[in-house]
Amino acid sequence: MLRRFVMFAVAAAFIWPGAAVAQEDMAEETQPMLMISSWKCDFGDVEAIGADWEAMGVAAAQAAIDAGHWQGAGVFYHDWADEWNVNFWAVGENEAHLMEGQDASNDAYAAAAGDAALNLWDHCSEHRDSFYQLGPGTEGSAEQENESNDSMAVSSWKCTDVGTVYEGWMDYTLAKAQAVVDAGQWDDAGVFFHTWGSEWNVNFYYIADDIPSILAGWDTFIGSMDDDAPDLTEVCSDHKDGFYAFGTSAEGPGGEEG
Repeated sequence: MLRRFVMFAVAAAFIWPGAAVAQEDMAEETQPMLMISSWKCDFGDVEAIGADWEAMGVAAAQAAIDAGHWQGAGVFYHDWADEWNVNFWAVGENEAHLMEGQDASNDAYAAAAGDAALNLWDHCSEHRDSFYQLGPGTEGSAEQENESNDSMAVSSWKCTDVGTVYEGWMDYTLAKAQAVVDAGQWDDAGVFFHTWGSEWNVNFYYIADDIPSILAGWDTFIGSMDDDAPDLTEVCSDHKDGFYAFGTSAEGPGGEEG
C-alpha cells in the first residue's frame, strides 16, 4: 500500500527551496510543471507528519530526483488562512515525469520505512492533488538561491481570462516584484497557473525569511504600482491569501538540501 501519497505528491520549483529554474530557461514551451498534494490533517498530528518527512520522506523524494524524474521536492505547512495544512510538492518537466517520480519516491519510502511507514489517512481527513504550470519568476542573487527560505505567501484567484493576467504579469508586475527582490525584502516571487485539479487558476507567490518580511515587501510592492497597473478584479472574481512555512526540501543537481 502506498501510504505517504495517494496518487502523486509533488510541488514547487519556482525557486522554492531546491528547485531553482533560471528565468532565461522559462520560455512557455519549456516551463516545468508543479503538482501539490494537499491534506487536511489533525493539527495535533502535524508534528509527527513533519518528523516522518524529515526522517524518511526527504530521502525518498531525493531518490526520484536522482533518477531524473523530479527537479525538486519538499513540503510546506499552513501558518495562516488555509485549511489544507500539509502540502507536499515536487517539480518536473511534465505530468508524466511527475507521476514516474512519485512511483520512484513511493518505492524508496516503502523500502526504507517498512512496517514503520506513516499512513496519512490515520492523521488526515481529506486529500487532493493539483497540477500547475510554472510561470516566469524573479531572479535572486546567488546567495539567496542557496539559502533555505522559510516562509511563503500565496495569493490565489479565480480568473476568467488567464491570458490577460499573464500579459499583465510579464509586461508590468514582474518588474515590480523584481525590484522588491533586488531590495532584499523578498527572496523570490512568481506565479503558477492551474492546469488540473483546482478552481484557483492563478496563484502568485512571495517568499522571504518570515511573514513580517513578506508583509514589508508587500507594502513596497503595492506602493510601487502606478495608475496603469493591471487590475486583476477586471478578469478575476474570488480571491484568497494563505501563509505557509517550508520544511526541508530535496534538491536537484547543483542545489543544496534546504
